[in-house]
Amino acid sequence: MPRTYFDDFTKLTLPKMAQAISDLTYGYKETKVPAKHYKDALATDYAEMIDANVSVKLVDTIFNVLAGLEKESPRLFYQALLLLDTGVKPSTLTAEQYQAMSVTTDRYEQIKAQNKKAPMLDQQAHDTFNDILKNGVLYRMENDTHEN
Repeated sequence: MPRTYFDDFTKLTLPKMAQAISDLTYGYKETKVPAKHYKDALATDYAEMIDANVSVKLVDTIFNVLAGLEKESPRLFYQALLLLDTGVKPSTLTAEQYQAMSVTTDRYEQIKAQNKKAPMLDQQAHDTFNDILKNGVLYRMENDTHEN
């Protein structure tokens, strides 16, 4: 098997490895990323990386539970989210709150029937997510700073 760049790369010291990654990055549309960035990333404590992975796994678990609940009973699922979001506990639900929850859920189901997709979160949450996804968090933070 022929020898590859990776074979030599894995034997480099941390500073040389960081510089090599920086050079590789520059090879993509002349994208400049300082070697220090890669050096800091590669020197990240393993516990920090594990924390991020555990967080993603927990979100995955919660996501799967919620997706199952929504599939089982979309109406009750939406009502539970509505009450959670408004801070109303089902055990203390008044007649007025029950009516408001039912009518709100009916309206949600009407919108969903018309559009086939009705967001459960407010539009601002979707806009923030999509803006960061498209432009990155630094762009979003700069825009928030300029708007205030």
